[in-house]
Amino acid sequence: MTEKSTFIRPCTVVYLILLTLTFITWYIGISGMSGIGISLAVLGIALIKGQLIGDYFMGLKAVSGFWRWVIFIWLFIPGGLITIAFMNPAT
Repeated sequence: MTEKSTFIRPCTVVYLILLTLTFITWYIGISGMSGIGISLAVLGIALIKGQLIGDYFMGLKAVSGFWRWVIFIWLFIPGGLITIAFMNPAT
Protein backbone atom coordinates (compact mmCIF):
# COMPACT_ATOMS: atom_id res chain seq x y z
CA MET A 1 0.00 0.00 0.00
CA THR A 2 1.13 3.49 -0.69
CA GLU A 3 0.40 6.40 1.55
CA LYS A 4 -1.09 9.50 0.07
CA SER A 5 0.76 12.69 0.87
CA THR A 6 -1.32 15.55 2.21
CA PHE A 7 1.12 18.41 1.71
CA ILE A 8 0.47 21.15 -0.81
CA ARG A 9 2.83 21.24 -3.78
CA PRO A 10 4.88 24.44 -4.35
CA CYS A 11 3.13 25.19 -7.66
CA THR A 12 -0.23 25.09 -5.86
CA VAL A 13 1.02 27.56 -3.26
CA VAL A 14 2.35 29.85 -6.02
CA TYR A 15 -0.98 29.58 -7.85
CA LEU A 16 -2.82 30.65 -4.68
CA ILE A 17 -0.38 33.57 -4.26
CA LEU A 18 -1.00 34.60 -7.88
CA LEU A 19 -4.76 34.47 -7.30
CA THR A 20 -4.40 36.59 -4.15
CA LEU A 21 -2.24 39.19 -5.91
CA THR A 22 -4.69 39.28 -8.81
CA PHE A 23 -7.57 39.83 -6.40
CA ILE A 24 -5.64 42.68 -4.73
CA THR A 25 -5.06 44.46 -8.04
CA TRP A 26 -8.69 43.88 -9.05
CA TYR A 27 -9.87 45.37 -5.77
CA ILE A 28 -7.60 48.38 -6.22
CA GLY A 29 -9.13 48.89 -9.66
CA ILE A 30 -12.77 48.69 -8.64
CA SER A 31 -12.31 50.75 -5.48
CA GLY A 32 -11.00 53.71 -7.48
CA MET A 33 -7.70 54.07 -5.64
CA SER A 34 -5.27 56.30 -7.50
CA GLY A 35 -1.97 58.08 -7.17
CA ILE A 36 1.65 57.38 -7.92
CA GLY A 37 2.08 55.13 -4.89
CA ILE A 38 -0.87 52.94 -5.84
CA SER A 39 0.27 52.80 -9.47
CA LEU A 40 3.78 51.75 -8.49
CA ALA A 41 2.36 49.17 -6.07
CA VAL A 42 0.28 47.63 -8.86
CA LEU A 43 3.35 47.66 -11.12
CA GLY A 44 5.37 45.97 -8.37
CA ILE A 45 2.70 43.31 -7.97
CA ALA A 46 2.79 42.70 -11.72
CA LEU A 47 6.56 42.28 -11.63
CA ILE A 48 6.34 39.85 -8.71
CA LYS A 49 3.66 37.86 -10.53
CA GLY A 50 5.80 37.72 -13.67
CA GLN A 51 8.80 36.47 -11.70
CA LEU A 52 6.70 33.80 -9.96
CA ILE A 53 5.36 32.61 -13.32
CA GLY A 54 8.88 32.46 -14.76
CA ASP A 55 10.26 30.60 -11.77
CA TYR A 56 7.55 28.03 -11.16
CA PHE A 57 5.45 27.61 -14.29
CA MET A 58 8.16 28.15 -16.92
CA GLY A 59 10.60 26.05 -14.89
CA LEU A 60 13.36 28.64 -14.63
CA LYS A 61 13.85 28.29 -10.89
CA ALA A 62 16.12 25.29 -11.34
CA VAL A 63 18.08 26.83 -14.23
CA SER A 64 21.36 28.57 -13.52
CA GLY A 65 23.35 31.13 -15.43
CA PHE A 66 22.12 33.39 -18.18
CA TRP A 67 18.68 31.85 -18.64
CA ARG A 68 17.80 32.42 -14.99
CA TRP A 69 18.22 36.16 -15.51
CA VAL A 70 16.33 36.47 -18.80
CA ILE A 71 12.88 36.77 -17.18
CA PHE A 72 14.19 39.11 -14.48
CA ILE A 73 15.79 41.42 -17.03
CA TRP A 74 12.73 41.20 -19.29
CA LEU A 75 10.55 42.32 -16.36
CA PHE A 76 13.01 44.80 -14.84
CA ILE A 77 13.69 46.93 -17.94
CA PRO A 78 10.05 47.74 -18.82
CA GLY A 79 9.19 48.01 -15.13
CA GLY A 80 12.05 50.43 -14.57
CA LEU A 81 11.09 52.51 -17.59
CA ILE A 82 7.46 52.66 -16.49
CA THR A 83 8.58 53.69 -13.00
CA ILE A 84 10.73 56.47 -14.46
CA ALA A 85 7.77 57.62 -16.57
CA PHE A 86 5.53 57.76 -13.49
CA MET A 87 8.13 59.59 -11.42
CA ASN A 88 8.94 62.12 -14.16
CA PRO A 89 6.81 65.22 -13.54
CA ALA A 90 4.64 66.27 -16.45
CA THR A 91 5.88 69.41 -18.15
